Amino acid sequence: MNAENSQLLAQLKDIHSAGDPGWWPPAPGWWVLALVLLLVCVFLLRLLVNKIVVIRRRKKWMRALDSLKKDYDPCRDPHAYLAALNRLFRAIALKAFPDTACVRLQGQDWVSFIVSLMPEHTVEGSLSVLANGPYEALPEFDAQALDESARTWVRLYG
Repeated sequence: MNAENSQLLAQLKDIHSAGDPGWWPPAPGWWVLALVLLLVCVFLLRLLVNKIVVIRRRKKWMRALDSLKKDYDPCRDPHAYLAALNRLFRAIALKAFPDTACVRLQGQDWVSFIVSLMPEHTVEGSLSVLANGPYEALPEFDAQALDESARTWVRLYG
């Protein structure tokens, strides 16, 4: 080895480890994880917003049902009470089932549609007054049972 080479060899440094990697930019896996977390957050936020909208809408329908009982006395004005209750049932059905033909149903077909969507403990007799009551001179019905059926309808589909 000559003198020139030994000088060059003396300038060489020993093997050393690489420095710590910087935190930016993150590795591609972190970008994928961030995107997945963002999508999950957006999905959960949409679910939450939809749930809040449904809860508010149901509260609005319950308030309408409460005001219906205040505005129309079932004993003194049964026809107006039944008509308003029928409008409430129909408005909720149109919102909940827009792709069905429920808007055209009348009479016993309308009542059968409602009963088919209610829980099994619902008595069809209490709802049948919606089909026949407006056409009877003095319709007889259980206002409490109708109110409970309407509240169940609102809780399920409102």
